[in-house]
Amino acid sequence: MTPTPGLLADLGPEERRAVLARMRRRTFAAGEIVCHEGDPADTVHFVVEGRVMAWRASESGDVHAYTVMGPGQTFGELAMIRRDGRRTATVEAIEPTVTMTLAYVEFERLCASHPEVNRLLLRLLAARVTRLTDALMEALHQPAEQRVVRRLAGLCDVYSASSHDAVSVTVPLNQSGLAELAGVTRPTANRVLRHLEAEGVVELLRGRIAVLDVGALRHAAERGRGTRHG
Repeated sequence: MTPTPGLLADLGPEERRAVLARMRRRTFAAGEIVCHEGDPADTVHFVVEGRVMAWRASESGDVHAYTVMGPGQTFGELAMIRRDGRRTATVEAIEPTVTMTLAYVEFERLCASHPEVNRLLLRLLAARVTRLTDALMEALHQPAEQRVVRRLAGLCDVYSASSHDAVSVTVPLNQSGLAELAGVTRPTANRVLRHLEAEGVVELLRGRIAVLDVGALRHAAERGRGTRHG
C-alpha cells in the first residue's frame, strides 16, 4: 500500500521508489490518537485510508477541532524541517485509518543520497502555507454563515468515496461537529443547514449530514448563496 501518487508527483521514478522504500505503514483504530499536541514531531504522515481530525487545546483548556483530513492529505510536515520540533495539534483517527510515515532521520538520508527529494518537502510546505492562508482569510473576511457552507463543501471532498465530481456525499458529522470545525455556534450552523435542507441541497440525518447536491453546495460556497436567510 502506497500514498496517493499525487503526493510524490514532483519526484522522478528513482526518487519516488527511494521514498516509498523508507516509508512505514501505520494503522489506527477509530478513536485512537495518532499524536498528541506537544509530542516530538519526528514523523510526517501520508493518509492512505480513513480520516483523521486535528484539534488543539486553548489556554483555558477548551478543545477546538479545526480540520478533517482524508486520503491524499498529509500532516506533520514540520517534522521534516527540524529535529527537535513539537506537534502543534492532537490528531485523532475518527475511523479506521492507514497512514504511510516518513521519519525525519530517513528524510535526511534521502536528501543526502537523492537531492531531488527536497521537492517533496517544498510541495508539502507549499500546500501547508496555502491551507493556513485560506483559513486565515476565511476567518477574517467570511461571515459565520458562509464559513459553515464552505466547511461543509470542503468536507464533501474529504468524504467523497469516488472523486471530486461526486453528486452526493454523506458527511458523518452532526451539526455540533460541523459548527466546531467552522468556528461558529451550533444555532448558526443549524440555521444554515435548515436553509440548505429547505432548498433540497442537504438532508439532516441522525449523526450525519447527507449532501444531496454537491454541485449546488459548492456553488453556494463560491457565490455566497445559502447565507442570507433572515
